[in-house]
Amino acid sequence: MGGVGVSNPQYWFLNNMNPALLTQNRITVFQAGMVVDQRRVYSDTLRDDTKGGNLSYLAMGFPLMRNKKTGATIWGTAFGLMPYSRVNYQYSYTDTTSGANGARVPVKILEEASGGFNEFYWSNGVRLNKYISVGLKTSFLFSSIVTDFSNYAEIPNQSVPYVISVYELQSVKGVRFTPGVHIRKDSIRRHYTFNFGATMDLGTKVKTSLEQFLDRKDGSGNILQSDTLEINEKNLKLNQTITVGATFSRGDRWTIGTDFTLLRPGQNFVTIGTDAVSVTNGWRFAFGAELTPDSRSLGSYLKRVTYRTGLSSESGTYLVGGNAVKDFGINFGLSLPVSRISSLDIAIRTGKRGNERLNGIQENYFKVYFGVTFNDQWFIKRRFD
Repeated sequence: MGGVGVSNPQYWFLNNMNPALLTQNRITVFQAGMVVDQRRVYSDTLRDDTKGGNLSYLAMGFPLMRNKKTGATIWGTAFGLMPYSRVNYQYSYTDTTSGANGARVPVKILEEASGGFNEFYWSNGVRLNKYISVGLKTSFLFSSIVTDFSNYAEIPNQSVPYVISVYELQSVKGVRFTPGVHIRKDSIRRHYTFNFGATMDLGTKVKTSLEQFLDRKDGSGNILQSDTLEINEKNLKLNQTITVGATFSRGDRWTIGTDFTLLRPGQNFVTIGTDAVSVTNGWRFAFGAELTPDSRSLGSYLKRVTYRTGLSSESGTYLVGGNAVKDFGINFGLSLPVSRISSLDIAIRTGKRGNERLNGIQENYFKVYFGVTFNDQWFIKRRFD
């Protein structure tokens, strides 16, 4: 649905955007997903095509306390694992430097990085009354990013091509809190429902450590000599985000909704070369809809399928070429029912990020999302033995 979800209550699916919506789940839900993407990045002179994939999420939630009369969940909980950020790139180019007798010597330069920060979260939602729920998501950030800058001079008749490399290991650990609220209002004989939701990712500080080494390698990549350049630890402030959203729905037939997010930048985790990344306030807007023709149909499988679509537009918190990086994309998706109350979830997204004229670089992407959702009833008290 283009990222719409902060106000979208779901009975059969977990909502990991707003912890207050966990009160909508009455049974145990397990979800897992992954994404595969294809990107074309280009400027006025260069072009590069890449493919990749990654885990999107692993999540599980269940009710802890129910209303004995209505069966509604009073307290729901969930925990999960997902990437907070991901780094995976490699590029190389050739430059020249001064050699003996003032001659220009070609130098091959290579930069590559991998890793990212992971997020393990624990969310809880509590129903205050029939119409209002509140929640809190506690996220634990961990893992590291490895970056390797290397270069060697292509000198004629050189017996051993020595490579000089700067190796960086940047690690992070910390806790982040996201409170949320959900307000529901039924109208028109309860056939239609209006939902409002809001969350705030608090701009908390996390501890980061940076280890930097200068290595001298031979042509096979073996380290011949290593010196420590820097080891330090510091506290960095994460981005602060405020998201508000509203949805309008008719039972389990259809839903339309919109989300708006305000992004306030924290401190940079990394720099590009020796230049710090310039940052600014950002925003994100999303609009989406879903339709299930008849979830109880026995004669038509296609009527039980949930169809979704949405679009989003985003202005990032960092500047490239002195201008904010814009991202626009369109989504289409299906939830295919399997078994009794579970589903296979498929979605595609196509869009572009950046602008060749404003940012000097542009990325066109195509993403495919795969997910599975299992629903089951746990913790049922035995009445007969």
